[in-house]
Amino acid sequence: MFIVPAEAKSNDKIMKRIFTTALLALLGTSAFAQTSQGTIAVSGSVSLRHEVSKALEDTSGGKNGYRGINLNPHVGYFVQNGLELGVGLGLSRSTNMYKWDDGKSYIRSNEISLRPYARKYVALTEQLQLHGTGYLSVGLGNRTSKGNEEGASAEVFATSYTYGIGFYPGLTYFATPKLGFTASFGALSYSRGKETPKDDRQYVYPTDSHSFAVDLSTSSVSIGIGYYLTR
Repeated sequence: MFIVPAEAKSNDKIMKRIFTTALLALLGTSAFAQTSQGTIAVSGSVSLRHEVSKALEDTSGGKNGYRGINLNPHVGYFVQNGLELGVGLGLSRSTNMYKWDDGKSYIRSNEISLRPYARKYVALTEQLQLHGTGYLSVGLGNRTSKGNEEGASAEVFATSYTYGIGFYPGLTYFATPKLGFTASFGALSYSRGKETPKDDRQYVYPTDSHSFAVDLSTSSVSIGIGYYLTR
């Protein structure tokens, strides 16, 4: 019979404890490595909206529709644990459709904006993190119209300039140490915009608008995905 010395047993227990502690530390580090200082985050989100309405007593077959899409790619850098600074690009396009028995017409709005932001993360679990994002935005856009005439092309009839500031909350689930899925919902925002008609078009007037919004509805949810590169 081979007898293991008591000292060897003791050393074996110590090694097991060291290994277990190191493994737990490694797992904990990988769980939160995504938001540690020096991490680069490449992410993006998309939101869609579609509405259709029809007057019940309208005999002309009138129907109005709205369709909008917003794309928001971002690149950020974690200047410290849990704090990301970055810049995003906003791409927005919406279409208002007016349809009746004799034809239809469209008015489309397009905008591109630059959005520097700061995002703070708070860990809820090892894989789920709550965050709040504050941002500034500056954007340029235009509106085009297209009638029912055969072969008609879209015509720009107004240009716009906007700027704003806002804040919105969200959640990110880290499926892997480098891949995260984000849901953002609601917003607290202020924006101001100016629209200028092109070529003094009839029935289109210069406008100066202000908007303050507090929105926590489910219709404002946007879904995103991010890739996190650690040093």
